[in-house]
Amino acid sequence: MINFRYHLVSLTAVFLALAIGIAMGATVVDQATVKLLRSQLESVRNRANNTNTQNDALRAEVSRWRRFADQGDELVRGELANGPPVLIVATHGVDRGTIDALKRSLTTAGATLQGTVWFTAKLKLDRPEDAQTLSTILGATARPDVLRHAALVSLAGAWGAGSGPGPLAAMRDAGFLDFDPPAPGQTDLTGVPAAHSQFVVVSDATPDVPNDQVAVPFATELAHDATTAVVAAEPGHDAAPKVPAQRAVYLHGIRGDSTLVGRLSTVDNLEDFRGRMATVLALLGLRSGRTGNYGVGPGADRMLPEAPK
Repeated sequence: MINFRYHLVSLTAVFLALAIGIAMGATVVDQATVKLLRSQLESVRNRANNTNTQNDALRAEVSRWRRFADQGDELVRGELANGPPVLIVATHGVDRGTIDALKRSLTTAGATLQGTVWFTAKLKLDRPEDAQTLSTILGATARPDVLRHAALVSLAGAWGAGSGPGPLAAMRDAGFLDFDPPAPGQTDLTGVPAAHSQFVVVSDATPDVPNDQVAVPFATELAHDATTAVVAAEPGHDAAPKVPAQRAVYLHGIRGDSTLVGRLSTVDNLEDFRGRMATVLALLGLRSGRTGNYGVGPGADRMLPEAPK
């Protein structure tokens, strides 16, 4: 007959066996887990060391490129000396740091800078009063898009022919244009641009006023009126994670216009020192009638113009 003592001993034995089994199992699992974790930790440590080594190498390479970029202007020092003066024309929205870097490159190359003319967002003419103001300046009445085009044609025609500033001063005073002088305090626009000037017309993928409204038609008109005196330039960026490529967006229509072949040069990487070098050399090439499409984007023929002979 099975009594209570028997049950107690049996249950005690069962629980003891479970305790021993759990203890032994836990020891084995812990050892296996520790071994696995150690292996994983060692793998992570190795990968981290490799990544640090690669990062060090990349930082060193970037540092070398930065030093080279800082000295890049020296490669074109004096190339534009004793040549025609240069006027930069840009649309608001373009990074001013890019324009400042371009100015430094042109100055080092010996160019005589006449300042920077900026097209403002007011040229969208999305307010009736703006259209009326421009209509008064031009002495004409028309739809806003026709008025805007007429203003661009008037500017380009005067500048390309070297016959004076056209409506530059009036448009500046009305806020359609801004002007950064080459020297502080210079506000007289009578001689801007000078006769036989060269022009760098700059815009990007997202200017304050759409490219098809201002930058493209202006560069096109100016290139037709001032043959081989225009470089159309665009800063951009290549594709990156979560950021689409924006390269040769403004220049797409210009490069695709067969009527502009041989009339101007283009540069699609103005944000880079190589693009600024290309701009300097493109201006130099225009003196002898050489044109081309330079950079790394769609439609570029080569990175830099051929060296002058």
